[in-house]
Amino acid sequence: MLYEDGVVYRPPLEAESVLLETAYGCSHSRCTFCRYAAGTVPLQLVEPERLTENLALLAAMYPDRDSMFLLGGNVLAFRTAYLTDLMALIRRYMPRIRRISMYARGDDVNHKSREQLRALRDAGLGTLYIGLESGCNEILAAVEKGETASELLTALHTLDELGIPYGLSAILGLGGRSLSRKHALETAAFLGQVHPASVRLMTLTPQPGTPLQRDVETGRFVLLTPEEILREERLLIERLELDVEDCLFVATHVSNSVPLLGHLPRCKPDLLAALDDVLVARREGSVPAPRVDHW
Repeated sequence: MLYEDGVVYRPPLEAESVLLETAYGCSHSRCTFCRYAAGTVPLQLVEPERLTENLALLAAMYPDRDSMFLLGGNVLAFRTAYLTDLMALIRRYMPRIRRISMYARGDDVNHKSREQLRALRDAGLGTLYIGLESGCNEILAAVEKGETASELLTALHTLDELGIPYGLSAILGLGGRSLSRKHALETAAFLGQVHPASVRLMTLTPQPGTPLQRDVETGRFVLLTPEEILREERLLIERLELDVEDCLFVATHVSNSVPLLGHLPRCKPDLLAALDDVLVARREGSVPAPRVDHW
């Protein structure tokens, strides 16, 4: 996503993809932890003239790239006909592009028919990156996520059925101190019911001006300490039993005090050992570098 400060937000797995500024804002704009929470930036398309100008520039800069990521809060919310036309336009400018990925909400998936989703898949839809945030309904309601765990499950099961890959992200600490254990356990249980290509964990970082930040300042929301975050993360990974052969686990966000990277399920013991090393070192007064450095 491209905010007014010029910072680009894209999934880390799209680092090699061409980035096309497609939309601004979010269709929901009420999550208490998000910079869009004020609702002042509704979801809107980039002007067609600017879009085509940017495509021409990108085609000249990256003629050999085969993947593209569409910048915007949840681009999948737009009409299917617009998205398929956009994908065709992208290929006219950049014929080597084979995979076009984007952010999405669960309700974006649920609002489309299977026929519409198949049309997008056949047009070149790549990975959908969906913010799960938590598998706990109590937390989803508290942060005004606008969708329940059951609704998210419905969306992901549809994507599984249609063979559309997706990556999920969750936010460590989102339940605060009172719901930390529930957050870890129910998020792990949720993930065990779906088949993500990747799982990404970030640590809750209150943004200025958001409802969450105000709740922190007034004491209504108690942030976890760094050690509590690590314990929550360890519990989540320990209880995580994914029904997939290979899922990329990414916890290298700048908000995370211990960067972790590996493939699940085979790297689970290494991920847990890396966290154990740090937790032991914290008790002893020294913190080692994480041990997990493989893919």
